[in-house]
Amino acid sequence: MRSANGRNNILRSARDTFAAKGFDGASIRDIAQAAGLSLSALYYYFPSKQEALYELVHTAYTWYSEHSRAAIAEVGDDPTEQLTVAVRYLARYRMENVSVSTVLLRDTERLTGDNAARVKELQREARVIMGDIVQSGIDDGTFRVDSAPLVTRAIHSICNSLSLWYRPTGDLTPDVIERDFTQYSLRILGLDPSSEELDRLMALPISQAGMLDFISDDKA
Repeated sequence: MRSANGRNNILRSARDTFAAKGFDGASIRDIAQAAGLSLSALYYYFPSKQEALYELVHTAYTWYSEHSRAAIAEVGDDPTEQLTVAVRYLARYRMENVSVSTVLLRDTERLTGDNAARVKELQREARVIMGDIVQSGIDDGTFRVDSAPLVTRAIHSICNSLSLWYRPTGDLTPDVIERDFTQYSLRILGLDPSSEELDRLMALPISQAGMLDFISDDKA
């Protein structure tokens, strides 16, 4: 029987190997060596690096969507509050999972066949989380923009860029980034909250963990 610990160890190794070398530059042997396994032991879990990439990407998107929806559900029906939590959580997810985010944004396109089709649907579901909030805010007059899909892509692009430049040792703290990205996103939507209102929005609780805990480095 395949163990969860064995699978997660391989996913951690796949994450680090793909992030460092890219999908095309990595080999299944590289992943096995990083995981401290023989090739035959790794094949017991994943028959190819394509399948290892798919499992990493599939699980990361599924985890994000589940936890993002849960975080948004903690606030009421106000689109501004929901959008704030959605942006803060996405930014937090990117900052706490830089290596995974690098793989998701760079190597997902290397998936083929049914794997690619399934992941495209997961990507759509992830965008819909914020897109539905934006559309709701447009419909009730809160947000002063015309195209929910275009605005949603713009906000996602801002947050997704974190995997390119954010590092925990940098000058900007996660709290500062969450606050500024929230303000940028609200301005895109036609809002310019006061400092006091932004303080209130930033105080909204987010109890969902941002870290992909099943493959965090402290899980053996």
